[in-house]
Amino acid sequence: MTVRAQDQLDRLLLTLPQLAEDTELPLAELAERVGTDERTLLKDLEALDAQDRDVAGFVESVELYLGPTGVGARTSFFKRPMRLSRSELAALDLGLGMLLLERSLEERASLLSARSKLRGLSVVSGSDGARGTDTLSPDAAPQAFAVETVSANLLVHFGTLWNARDEKRAVTITYHRANSDTMEPRTVHPWAVVRAHQHVYVIGWCTSVTAIRVFRLDRIQSVELDDATFEVPSDFDVQQVVREGRVFSGERPDDVLVVRYSPVVARWIAERERVPLSEDGSVTVSWPLADDEWALRHVLQYGAEAAVISPPRIREALLDRLQSLLALDKNS
Repeated sequence: MTVRAQDQLDRLLLTLPQLAEDTELPLAELAERVGTDERTLLKDLEALDAQDRDVAGFVESVELYLGPTGVGARTSFFKRPMRLSRSELAALDLGLGMLLLERSLEERASLLSARSKLRGLSVVSGSDGARGTDTLSPDAAPQAFAVETVSANLLVHFGTLWNARDEKRAVTITYHRANSDTMEPRTVHPWAVVRAHQHVYVIGWCTSVTAIRVFRLDRIQSVELDDATFEVPSDFDVQQVVREGRVFSGERPDDVLVVRYSPVVARWIAERERVPLSEDGSVTVSWPLADDEWALRHVLQYGAEAAVISPPRIREALLDRLQSLLALDKNS
């Protein structure tokens, strides 16, 4: 009899939450809870144990214990049935809010309705709340709780910047820079307003520093239209600043990091970045490079499974970093 992967996955997704909090259950009881027989469940668990492996750069493994008296598991995941947590609900709500920044006025009504329905369906169980966990239970009475939403000010700022871009009018903003407690006034020509990952960015000419700058929308505290107007340079290409959904505004925006990933991790990289595998099972990916430190952190997280092809300065910096780490280890 062929075991369908989807059926097996469904059973495992029902099984693992039963073993949360280091609970050990007899195999027969666990199989009854899942709605299958002991033999099938044992095969599922053995298949998971055989396939499970630690892969550098990815989530930690699920540890299974198959003993003579029962079954146990240890993992930071699957600690509840597949229901929404408070943070997951907030993420959905925030996602709908971000869509409000991108859609026309005609489309906003349906998005606002979806957010309202999402909150109406969300409940927090009393028992889970007493334990301080975030699980949302379908059996509990509704309770109101705060979720992080897109503020009205953010929407107003977005609208003002969007209009300023269309009308080619300068704006005066108050900006909160990262890693700084001070607010800085800037006069900006908004050449483009784009979304990259979970943020919205304003890209344009900053007259305060006479250079192209990128401003994250949620760090803009105030926006006022200026009487000055501007023209977008003919050679401006937003793709040079935002590429593959990432914002790059460093001194070398055209630099490229080329990394080869071994067959051990290549499949995950290939699926995530949508690039083909090589014949030997490895994959080589080119990344826009604006920050050398980011490149070092990225490669180091994969350990021996990632090798820098270019540029040479990253290979040399990586070697220096590894040698310094070895020296620290010897001296400790």
